[in-house]
Amino acid sequence: VFASAQILLSEKRQSLHEQWGMDPVPDEETPVGTGSVVPVMVRLYNLNTYGALFNPQQQLSLITFTEKIREAHTEMLAQGYDVDYACAVTTYLGMWLNRIAQNLSNLCPWWARALPETVMRIFCMQALSIAWDYGDANPLHVATNKLQTILRPLKHLSEMRADPAVVKQASATSLPYPDNHFDAVLTDPPYYNNIGYSYLSEFFYVWLKRSVKKLHPELFQTDMTPKSEEIVAYWHLDGRVAATERFERGLSEAFAEVHRVLKPNGITVIVYAHKSKEGWETLINALLDSGLVITAAWPLETEQKGNKFGQTRKALLATSIYMVARKTEREAFGLYKEVRQELEEHLKARYAELWESGLSGANLFIATIGSALQIFGKYEEVIDDNDNTIRATQMLQDIRQIVATCAMEQVIPNATALTRFYLYYREEHGEKRATFDAANQLASISAGLNLTEELGRGGAVQREGTFVRVLGPHEREFTDIPTSDELVDILHHALWFWRKGKHEAMIQHLARGQVGLNEPIYTLAQAVSLTLPLESQERRWLDGWLAVKEVIKEEIKSTLEEAKQTRIA
Repeated sequence: VFASAQILLSEKRQSLHEQWGMDPVPDEETPVGTGSVVPVMVRLYNLNTYGALFNPQQQLSLITFTEKIREAHTEMLAQGYDVDYACAVTTYLGMWLNRIAQNLSNLCPWWARALPETVMRIFCMQALSIAWDYGDANPLHVATNKLQTILRPLKHLSEMRADPAVVKQASATSLPYPDNHFDAVLTDPPYYNNIGYSYLSEFFYVWLKRSVKKLHPELFQTDMTPKSEEIVAYWHLDGRVAATERFERGLSEAFAEVHRVLKPNGITVIVYAHKSKEGWETLINALLDSGLVITAAWPLETEQKGNKFGQTRKALLATSIYMVARKTEREAFGLYKEVRQELEEHLKARYAELWESGLSGANLFIATIGSALQIFGKYEEVIDDNDNTIRATQMLQDIRQIVATCAMEQVIPNATALTRFYLYYREEHGEKRATFDAANQLASISAGLNLTEELGRGGAVQREGTFVRVLGPHEREFTDIPTSDELVDILHHALWFWRKGKHEAMIQHLARGQVGLNEPIYTLAQAVSLTLPLESQERRWLDGWLAVKEVIKEEIKSTLEEAKQTRIA
């Protein structure tokens, strides 16, 4: 059957090429580049054109569907259908073709965990990733199912009120509306370099060119999707610095447009969920320059729940920050000393509130950034004693220091000497080496610890010549972590089990003495995380582990209950 499909494909491909003046199988090249912002990495595996993302049988099916969509438009006109109606129906059929293509590719994973087992769509994530083995679905079955996914919402929409919504496509930096026009604007801007929207769109663009280009020639004037005006930090095109500047400039212009079209005291909601330092710096600077005044910031859970440990290997953001802003008057300038004092008081109260609500790890830190914008955003400019303008870089540094102090204040009162020293060392030196004298002085003053005695125990503190290093969990082997009551060692054991995927062992470890049901181990992890830069490997481990702390607690409770029932039996 497969061999027959190859023969038929060759014949039909040649015939349609002559009719359409283009190869019916997409011969456009997949992008060249590396990095997460180029989400089509299949060229690494010699899939150099979009047509190569489909096997011959799939190619034959898709070009046949495309042929019938084009014929359907011709037939509707021949039967006297209204021109606009025929155009609309054919356009929806073009979208239907794209739905089919998502589930009819050699990149579609076979999902054996589902019942019944199934073929997954190509975009399980916001990228095109290689599938080492793939499921090949029945094209007619896929087509029937995907038609229903389009018909259901169309039926619902057709039953709504006769007065339709007004939908316009325009640039975010040049909105086609007058000043002071809207009561509210809601926007979910691009997250820095997180998603390459135009690159992802090309998977659909190449098929739409073949199915509906004649109906919408203005939308297909370029060979591939246009990228020059897209507000995404494409490092591979512009370089990191230039891409960041371009992204910030575009975002500033977009927020300025939001400010322009809002009525006085109008409200806007801005959603953001990126976790990199550069991403937040550009967003903060763009907001500060826009004239919008942040009045509230709320972390909301927006991501789909996975299985109990499905996402534990990565420090994913489980929440998005919803920032509420208004078009209102701002104070001309604020003095940095006074603003920082106000920021400190605000964040201390907010930190306690966010921690008690269950936020931790990267989610908690990002939530405090949104909250801090309420303070900085009240002023058109914040200046220090030398008339220097305070921008996002300094603001983020202040937030980290204030929030880290809040976390440390939770841990220090009940921590043992080594744990206190570990935390103070991270705050003072991060992951760098320190001279023995400097480390010994810190150990003595902060924790009453004799560093010479500690160095002989083979724990997290290691001597390197005249220097001392404090090892993170990623730098210690399991056998190097002593079994002790020291909270930092218990934490490192837990992180080591978690990172190696030994979840049952981790739960058993944390169930001893119910240490994993109590807050100190999590507050320690949070405090250490906040002393480290966002790109730190130790911080990524800590934030990823903290992201599933509630799952861990539930597992511990179940384990303890099972043990209790076993003893009773």
